[in-house]
Amino acid sequence: MFRDILVALEENSVALTPFAVSFAKSVGARCVAVRPRRDAINDGALAARYELAAGDQEARKIKARDALEAFGSAAAAAGVEAELILPDGAQDPRRDQLAAFARGFDLTLVGQAEPGRGPTMDDLPGQLLAESGRPVLVVPAIQRDGATLSRVLAAWDGSATAARAFGDAAPLFERADSIEIVTVTNANSSGAVVQGGERLAGRLARSGLKASFKRLPSEEDAANAILSYVADVGADMLVTGGYGHSQLREALFGGATRTFLGSQTVPLFMSR
Repeated sequence: MFRDILVALEENSVALTPFAVSFAKSVGARCVAVRPRRDAINDGALAARYELAAGDQEARKIKARDALEAFGSAAAAAGVEAELILPDGAQDPRRDQLAAFARGFDLTLVGQAEPGRGPTMDDLPGQLLAESGRPVLVVPAIQRDGATLSRVLAAWDGSATAARAFGDAAPLFERADSIEIVTVTNANSSGAVVQGGERLAGRLARSGLKASFKRLPSEEDAANAILSYVADVGADMLVTGGYGHSQLREALFGGATRTFLGSQTVPLFMSR
């Protein structure tokens, strides 16, 4: 179960606060919200670098406090328990410390870094996925609705990371109206992968959940095929494994992970 979730707010987290509050309410979780601080002028977005280079730390603190207090107000209005890690507090983590901080939580919610491009070494979604050892829920920049779990899709390719994501997403599956395990197939597909997806769907069905398995024939890139299918069926969330490495994140992010994070249109639940 998701008892304690971390919400990592950044400059581009407009969509994150309302989604995170509604998600926490739907799963009965407690939130801890943080605005990770930057201590290096080469860290983060261009506007943040300029702000630090100009020595305007006080402006950063005011913005961080405002964002956190807005989150706290939204949580209180929804009846969600929330703790705010305020700037310069005893627990206020630097941005490069956030992945280690996130290990103490069941799940971390973070906003999409920038629509249209894949992860880089400066992006929080990539850092958290690669280094926290915990599942990460990435909220797309275009998200305007609260959290809903009417139709959840899980991408299955038979990998260890897909299996990890499937296991970590169990609390979501239990609350979903329907779950669909999706495998992209082509002339070179492994029968064992398809059989594995069928077994997972059967396992959920035997638990009393509405679950099914879907082969998605396609000769195009698997991640793009899945994202197209997500849009076609109006899915509310996509569960998938992710790739990354703490030392060589930018070079080693798998192609599917890069595509998912850059082109997502629905919340993306990821584990590795």
